[in-house]
Amino acid sequence: MMAFCPAPPEEGMVGGVLETVDCHIRILVHDTYRNLVGPDTVFSMAFTGLLTIYIALIGYQLLFGRGGMRVTELPFAVLKIGLILAFLTSWAAYQTVFFNLLFDGPAEIMKLLVSPLSSQGSTFDGDVMGGVQKAFEDLSGAAGVYGGMASPTANLLQGGPMLGSGLLWLTSIALLLLTLGIIIATKIVLAFLLAIGPIFIGMLLFDQTRGLFEGWMRATFSFAMAPLAVNVFGAVMLMIMQPFLTLLLKNAAEGKFDMGPVITIGIIVTVFVMVMIFGLGAVAAIGRGFGFSRGRGGEETSMRRLPAPEPSMGGGPGARAEEIAARVAMIDRSQAASAGSSYTSREVYSRRTGEISDAMGSTPLIASGERLGQAYNRAPRPTVRREDL
Repeated sequence: MMAFCPAPPEEGMVGGVLETVDCHIRILVHDTYRNLVGPDTVFSMAFTGLLTIYIALIGYQLLFGRGGMRVTELPFAVLKIGLILAFLTSWAAYQTVFFNLLFDGPAEIMKLLVSPLSSQGSTFDGDVMGGVQKAFEDLSGAAGVYGGMASPTANLLQGGPMLGSGLLWLTSIALLLLTLGIIIATKIVLAFLLAIGPIFIGMLLFDQTRGLFEGWMRATFSFAMAPLAVNVFGAVMLMIMQPFLTLLLKNAAEGKFDMGPVITIGIIVTVFVMVMIFGLGAVAAIGRGFGFSRGRGGEETSMRRLPAPEPSMGGGPGARAEEIAARVAMIDRSQAASAGSSYTSREVYSRRTGEISDAMGSTPLIASGERLGQAYNRAPRPTVRREDL
């Protein structure tokens, strides 16, 4: 299958290499999808088993009321199963939603972002890789002219045309690696992620494996947007370099050596190395923001993570009774002091404690950690009467 992709032409090497890489990626993803989800494959049989288990679990939850499955959630489960089956049984559906959106979509966005540069007098007319090809040819041509102007015994440390020629060669190679190299590398990784995409789409079936699908989507989105960022940054770099390239070509045509444009172009390329690093880091940060809402399951998880409320009345029935008795005794002491009651504080405290004990003994209490209904099976608590004090 790979033999159907044409070899890159001699002219327009940059664009030809990208077209060849794109052709191989399309064939790779299509053939891998067909071999992965085709009939009688290991993945298709495994997914059929997982789907059977998932449907059986839904039926069990609805029949016995276990697992938290609600009847209102059943249409969403059916819709999820239908979408997963559509993506795993139809190449047209997978190609339209995932491949075309993540592989061809950024290229269309790039054309919209770069097209305004054509109206500002750019030399590449919206074709960024064509502009990179022309810039590489201009830099390598000027490097050859300056190399011919240097003496045979000259070296880079002596400066002059030999140093300028060496810097231009390094700048031209860095320009290709900064644009064409990064784009090809990210597209190859994107092709790998799209080729194994059906596996992670199947992981969307269960909530426990949904994170694998989310991680795959984050990585795929990041590597899909990386070529877009490189093309946009490359277009800006070419726009900044354009006047200095024109001056460099003019000096080379006149046989005049000037180190100014050489150093300026080298600095521009070096600065855009950092721009590419920051831009790709921003794209990766955006990709990490992808995720599904956990819904009711996530709410339950967050509720389970909340700390348990502390008991308002001590740790058990005895501590609660003592606290109530202490509060009542405090109130009675204040009332007795104001009204001149004949009861002493100790008598009031004893009387109130007996009354509270009667109430606590006549009312069965449920201790913390016991289930409802188990407290009545225990032996009755001994009560303290006022006559016993």
